[in-house]
Amino acid sequence: MKISTKTKLALIFLALACFIGVMTSLIVNSLITNQIISEAQEKVKEDLNTARYVYASKIRDIDRAIRWASIRHVLKRGLKERNIAPIRDELSDLMTEEGLDFLMLTDRRGVVVYRLHNPKSSGDSLIDNPFIKGALEKKGVSGTCVLSREELLREGEELANKAALKLIPTPKAKPTEKLEETSGMAIKSAHPILDFNGEVLGVLSGGVLLTRNYEIVDLIKNIVFKNVKYKGKDTGRATIFLKDVRISTNVLDKEGNRAIGTRAMKEVQEQVLEKGLPWIQRAFVVDDWYITAYEPIKDIQGKIVGILYVGILENKYALMKERLILVFFLLSMSAMLVALTVSFLLSWRFQKKSP
Repeated sequence: MKISTKTKLALIFLALACFIGVMTSLIVNSLITNQIISEAQEKVKEDLNTARYVYASKIRDIDRAIRWASIRHVLKRGLKERNIAPIRDELSDLMTEEGLDFLMLTDRRGVVVYRLHNPKSSGDSLIDNPFIKGALEKKGVSGTCVLSREELLREGEELANKAALKLIPTPKAKPTEKLEETSGMAIKSAHPILDFNGEVLGVLSGGVLLTRNYEIVDLIKNIVFKNVKYKGKDTGRATIFLKDVRISTNVLDKEGNRAIGTRAMKEVQEQVLEKGLPWIQRAFVVDDWYITAYEPIKDIQGKIVGILYVGILENKYALMKERLILVFFLLSMSAMLVALTVSFLLSWRFQKKSP
């Protein structure tokens, strides 16, 4: 069957238009995707900076409270006289006002004189504890630490039980045979108690257990994400990990409970905990994909003991990308239709004028 010149020209124009349309769509799809993901990653970087500031601010608040309490005359007198009675009410008020989970006095040898949360437990030496050791050298020390179950039990069984978490099987997490996390991560401060001659009488130390404490992560969410929701889900989340285990989070599981005891994705663990590098890209978080930012949390000796995390629900950005691509596709198809119409008319006129 012989194909007319007009039909050949129309087919050539159609093939050319389709090829250009497809290539342009692929290029634009890549550009839009990269641009949106890049903007999302820049945002979570900024959000992580805010999260870090909130976390550091809590450390400063506790440090300030311990520092001011350490210069009270009643503590100096009580330590000198080895009389706890006048100290008890003072420390009890401090613990209540600052929301501390543990508070203790040690003497100049690093021996525990009094634990407010567990008064029956005393007499053990903390001379090798980096917080107490630093304070005995007349330095204020504050930061993150990990407390073993033995250390937590000294502060009281209630605190040890609060720290204990059953590990929950988590998709994409690194395989583990461990079933429970019994250690706890805490923010702690220690300051020397000095007499009027500047000699060390002892140390006041105290802090907050972060396991099952949601003050920091919820404050981060409120400041950074302002409780914005997408299809009924919060668009932004924050988490504090002990190693790779969520101990404080507003990430929710399928039942709507805080997903404590779940674990970080395998690739995140290897990047952040093992290599000590931030992770700024998409990650699977419990049951959905997020644009995420993770960074190591270090103790006062520089050892990586956990992770600070913020993330934005990826679905929000995926919908934005789909809408932009759809708009471009409709515009492209309209332009292609116009081009085909014009090419058909031109080829028809060309054939009509041909002898």
